[in-house]
Amino acid sequence: MDRQIPTAARVFLELAGIGVPAQREAIVTAGLEGNTRRTAEALARRDYGQTEPASRFRPPASESR
Repeated sequence: MDRQIPTAARVFLELAGIGVPAQREAIVTAGLEGNTRRTAEALARRDYGQTEPASRFRPPASESR
């Protein structure tokens, strides 16, 4: 596995402050990717009709000066 490109699982684990031994990374990554794919497929099958989003993402104002 290329250690230069972090997997989504590794990023999520780091953000959550959860340490996973390197030998278990592949198992965690496969589980996360499988769950994410199944969830996305289930959401794609839903008919939302004309339903508006519950909220909208508004990025913070740029702080460039």
